[in-house]
Amino acid sequence: MFYEVMGALLKAAADPVATQNAQGDDVDRFHAQRVAQMLERIGGAWPYLLDALCRENEILAEALAIDHEDSDPEHDDPLAENRRLLELAELTMATTDDADTRRRLRAALAEAAHLQRAALRAGRQAR
Repeated sequence: MFYEVMGALLKAAADPVATQNAQGDDVDRFHAQRVAQMLERIGGAWPYLLDALCRENEILAEALAIDHEDSDPEHDDPLAENRRLLELAELTMATTDDADTRRRLRAALAEAAHLQRAALRAGRQAR
């Protein structure tokens, strides 16, 4: 529920930002509109981001052939776990000569990027 509330608050912040700065010059209005648009998009995507991040962690752990649930106590923090998995993927890509491993990691990273785009798209559609 916390994450849904945060998304709603971010979306709600967009309107006053745009409205309060509508009196300024063209540059002020442009920047206010951009900030409002970013707040609205982030707020709309927010409820989908944590699920996408957790799924991304599963994909990366599978590609790295590790059980991320048992591998590190930080697995309870999806952001810390994601950082750890991405660092491990980067290290693996830099040090491995195994073409299958590289292919598997590239596919996992592409799938993770697709999840991120899907979460952002869902946020835009939730307006």
